[in-house]
Amino acid sequence: MSFEKDLEKLEKLVARLESETLSIDESLKIYNEAINAGKNCIASLKESRGKLELLNKDLSRIDLDGDVETE
Repeated sequence: MSFEKDLEKLEKLVARLESETLSIDESLKIYNEAINAGKNCIASLKESRGKLELLNKDLSRIDLDGDVETE
């Protein structure tokens, strides 16, 4: 699932927990789903951060004339 879909799912689950009168079992089930959606969001963000770090590293090797610096 994409970050956006996981975040949307998380928001809907939190809204249900906040607005509905639920049994303890229903609340625990929704809470568990929300935790999993949150973990997926965090994993997606970490993956994106890693990609950005690699891109920034590559970008830092290019000088203003467009030449790539070699190590």
